[in-house]
Amino acid sequence: MLYREIIMKETVKKYTIFLAVSLTIFIVLFGASLIIGEPFVSVNTLIEMISGKEVEKISQIVVNEIRLPRAIIALMSGMMLAITGVLLQDSFQNHLAGPELIGVSSGASFMMAIITVFHLPISFSLHPLLAFIGGLTSGLIVIGSALGKLQKSIFILIGTAVSAFLGALVIIIISLGKQNDIGLMLFFLTGSLANRNWTHVGNLLPWFIIFTPASMLIARVLNLLRLGDEAAQGRGLPVQTVRLLILFIGVLLVSSVIANCGPIGYISLLAPHLARKMLRTENAFKVLPTAAMIGSVLLLGADLAARLLFYPLEIPVGLLTTIIGGSILLIFLVKRRSNK
Repeated sequence: MLYREIIMKETVKKYTIFLAVSLTIFIVLFGASLIIGEPFVSVNTLIEMISGKEVEKISQIVVNEIRLPRAIIALMSGMMLAITGVLLQDSFQNHLAGPELIGVSSGASFMMAIITVFHLPISFSLHPLLAFIGGLTSGLIVIGSALGKLQKSIFILIGTAVSAFLGALVIIIISLGKQNDIGLMLFFLTGSLANRNWTHVGNLLPWFIIFTPASMLIARVLNLLRLGDEAAQGRGLPVQTVRLLILFIGVLLVSSVIANCGPIGYISLLAPHLARKMLRTENAFKVLPTAAMIGSVLLLGADLAARLLFYPLEIPVGLLTTIIGGSILLIFLVKRRSNK
């Protein structure tokens, strides 16, 4: 009993230290995203702004109207994408499940392409809802096609096929648009946080406030699903209904991000894996908040890198996360194959 208590205390201590380090990195990156750029804003100026003192007008406008909403969008989007990854991976007992690999991102992007290219008179505040319809439809197609044979290879293969099909439809839709539409959609499809303002923050905030806490509340259900369908059903859990509910929440989270920022790839895949590896546990009660923190750090860091790598030019953050995330996924798959 004493040994168990010591182990528990050590685990809590390590988890607390990890969260403290993650929070420190997050604060540093958040601050850096506010001061770095043209014009450069000094740390002293930023502190004066926070304390309510008068500062140079240009610094105030740059921070308050350009960099701050962009950093807040990165914070919320990173968390929402990471949480989506945990929900999908745990509910389908598949560590490769993610919105990019089961067609959700492609479905949401397809719906946004239709709205943009055909100039549908739809309020900006409704874009996340329509992206959700597209993402949920494609996700259900993948799940329905793989029903009864949810082995990892079949599930991901069908998801990849649906994503490729929808990607081709998006290209066809773009080709039907005018020159301005083509440029706008190509920029959107790369995933970017550039030119995001308080309108985008306001559009994303309700989805973040409602569905991020809702996701945290289903940690126990995720732990039960990880035991396997039969074990979960034996404990009174309606597996298929719960799985669809989790898919519903996950698609809402990722679709609202896509509607505001475009498809930002592989945060959903990487953050849960990093959280599990660092914590050395699969417990959703710990993995969910940790992955959310890691997701925000990853996206803030990637966005800062996207701004600085080819300065004064800026590359879309979605391209950077896809290159890095795709490389890590490839390494992960090779390692798993070699361990078999």
